[in-house]
Amino acid sequence: MTTPTVLQLRCPTCGGTLHGTPQAVLFWCQDCRAVQEVVNGRFVARRLHVARPLNASEVARGHLPLWGFRVRADWSRQDQDGPRASAWTAPEWVYVTAFALSNGFYFGDPGLIFTQKRVILSQGDPAPVIGGTRGLEEAKVFVEPHLLGILDRREDVTGVQLSCVIDEAVLWAIPYSDDGITLSDGILGLKLPGAALDEIGALRAWWGEPR
Repeated sequence: MTTPTVLQLRCPTCGGTLHGTPQAVLFWCQDCRAVQEVVNGRFVARRLHVARPLNASEVARGHLPLWGFRVRADWSRQDQDGPRASAWTAPEWVYVTAFALSNGFYFGDPGLIFTQKRVILSQGDPAPVIGGTRGLEEAKVFVEPHLLGILDRREDVTGVQLSCVIDEAVLWAIPYSDDGITLSDGILGLKLPGAALDEIGALRAWWGEPR
């Protein structure tokens, strides 16, 4: 039996206090505004961008994490006459939800929807982000399934060979409004019931009362 590693929630860069939720593997530093991921019993700094809202109809109550991967992807199918390519062009960015979402297939997975819509995020004002339950390496596993899921809407993916190279990885803080029942992102205006988030109680305690 391995002995659990106990980490002090202090930023290894500046010594500031790290904040997270009970299931978190990503922690936000209140002093230097960096994000640290727990990897093999130690903290590893991750690049963080705060997304500028595209839908400014509501004031953000808090921010939730989303991994963004800049990719080069292509696909082909082996037919009787040899490989056959398609005119379909893969998205430049693949997004993977980094917070704990219950039954994303039912409620709608924000990362997959952002990818389908070919969203391009731009950096906005600094803001804290907590609730990160999916680290970088775990998130990478979802990149090819997301691409195949999108391709499957256009083509029969039986026998498809997909090639994908990740050129860049960024952790994005996505603005969300919250009326106490439903969360809505400030990019596409996608709505999620609060009950769809595993850690909604901890997130709302951090965000404070709805404004």
